[in-house]
Amino acid sequence: MATISTTTPSASARAAAETRISEAKTLRQLGFWSAFLSALFGIGFDLAVVIMYTSLPKADSSAGWTGITSYLETFDAVLLLPLVPSLLLVPAFTAMMVCIHYYAPPEKRLWSHLGLAFALIYAVIAFMNYSTQLLSVQRAILARETDGLAMLVHGNPHAIFWSLVSGYIFMNLAMLFAAPVFMGGKLETWTRRFFLFNGASVLLTIASVCIDNPLIFNLLSVIVWSPLFTIATGLLAVLFARLNVQNESYQG
Repeated sequence: MATISTTTPSASARAAAETRISEAKTLRQLGFWSAFLSALFGIGFDLAVVIMYTSLPKADSSAGWTGITSYLETFDAVLLLPLVPSLLLVPAFTAMMVCIHYYAPPEKRLWSHLGLAFALIYAVIAFMNYSTQLLSVQRAILARETDGLAMLVHGNPHAIFWSLVSGYIFMNLAMLFAAPVFMGGKLETWTRRFFLFNGASVLLTIASVCIDNPLIFNLLSVIVWSPLFTIATGLLAVLFARLNVQNESYQG
């Protein structure tokens, strides 16, 4: 005997609509918090760099690299302060890019997928770089273990650390490729513009990485990258907060 379904088409449609609304609510919440935290950690990096340079004695900040022994003698934990918000930014930014991908309309998901792919490259490089500094390198400094340390400490302008900050090139590219996702009203337009501005700053990121001067990289990060990034992610947080889930006005 055939089984007769008791589920009416209207009930199925209602259940599907409720599922979409639930997904949209999750997207709104996760999108808002990941974008908000990304903006917060961007500001945190800016403040940490300022605190670091203003806290260091003038002689130490201008002497340059004089060897690992001298570095250990003058080491101050404030040197590692900018690495903390930088490390915390990694999961927040990655979650934000995932939310952008699910926010994007189907015809724009090629661009959001490319943005997410570049974001993952950045995330892996940045996490490995900053976690190494805050865990292994810091422990070696405190234990005065100098074997091979000179090429790891970020106080050395020729250390591996400064090669790995090139990971921010992929963050710039992630935001550049995600920019076309934002279409529609005034808020979306400004979000798209600042994502494009941040993406275009990849040229400055490449130049600052290639120049043999970490001070220039930090200054460009504070003056150019941090303001553009904070505004872009702040606008995105507002966009997600205003997502009208009841009318399913999101793009997904």
